Amino acid sequence: MAKDRLIAFILIGLMAAIFVVVGVQMFKIRAEVNGVYPEYSSFRADPKGYRILFETLSMLPSIHVERSEQPLRELPSGNGKILVVAGLLPSGWRPEETKIFNNWMTNGGTLLVAFSSRQFDSNEEKGRRDAVPPEDKWLRGEVAKVESWGIRIFWSTQSLVTQLQSNLFADQSSWAGHLYIQPTKSEWEVLAKARDLPVVLQRKFGAGKLMVLADSYPLSNIALAAHRNAALVSWLFPQHSTVIFDETHFGIVEHPGIIGLARKYGLDGAFVAILGLAVLYLWASRYSLRPVRRVRADSEPAVRGVGGNEIFTNLLRRTLPATDLCAICLQIWKQKGPTNPVKQARLENLLNSLPPTTSQVERYNQIVKLQHS
Repeated sequence: MAKDRLIAFILIGLMAAIFVVVGVQMFKIRAEVNGVYPEYSSFRADPKGYRILFETLSMLPSIHVERSEQPLRELPSGNGKILVVAGLLPSGWRPEETKIFNNWMTNGGTLLVAFSSRQFDSNEEKGRRDAVPPEDKWLRGEVAKVESWGIRIFWSTQSLVTQLQSNLFADQSSWAGHLYIQPTKSEWEVLAKARDLPVVLQRKFGAGKLMVLADSYPLSNIALAAHRNAALVSWLFPQHSTVIFDETHFGIVEHPGIIGLARKYGLDGAFVAILGLAVLYLWASRYSLRPVRRVRADSEPAVRGVGGNEIFTNLLRRTLPATDLCAICLQIWKQKGPTNPVKQARLENLLNSLPPTTSQVERYNQIVKLQHS
């Protein structure tokens, strides 16, 4: 019965573990596919994510890829590294973040910024279209400006769904988006245009480099699957580089708890050992190795234990008659060895002279007096 119960507990524990694992995997798949993660996040696996780019670069032996879920102020040294900030809204950053990015590039890091125009919906722009001059009806005014970088970002009411115009990248590759960038400093180099508007630019920044894409679509999952621009990808991510996908600007910031700290410092085995001890403790509490002490019912007779002296006394009482006790003791005394013949004769005369009705205690007392006289 106890063995069957133990097997039942083991099966229940295995079923609970399987349920937890399956539940976590289902939640993870739902988060990656159903849009729980923001657009252009490297965690997202649907058409609007960057999961394909992340996993493709991870399979290249000459490129090291990782995600950054720590606050921007905790970024590692930028020397020889590429920081990817995708899906960034033109007006969606703060001055302190710009300062962190500038320090990253000044120290030798490469910053790749891919903007997103999702904050401008078509309904809002349709209401403002009449204010645009007829000759420039598909151009809009400035939506953002970064003085330290020397760029101005503009919005186009007409989507720039067209072929990419570039001497560096393939002409047959397409471009899609609403934003274009106008440089305000001479350091900028325009590498590609869409409808004669700059969409891919780069410049030196301190010891590092700044690369800007007017839209995040060309590196998204759907773009890489349907019409991949391999030349653009290979130019953005050269060999022997470290690529870091920043997730903090999406609000995905890691807050390490006990489990996270344990993984960080390699304490997974300690948790397994603690869990094993807990299981053993529960098992020992439920099933004792010692025999269970039987509790006597009130109706059962109690048997009193006896010692060696009591056993010997009971044996003498059963085998020696009380009337022959002193005579047998005298006989054993004589068998021990040579004794005083005078005392032996006196002792025999004493026992013979006592009346038969004399108790054994009285006989013993008379013998003791005779021995000390």
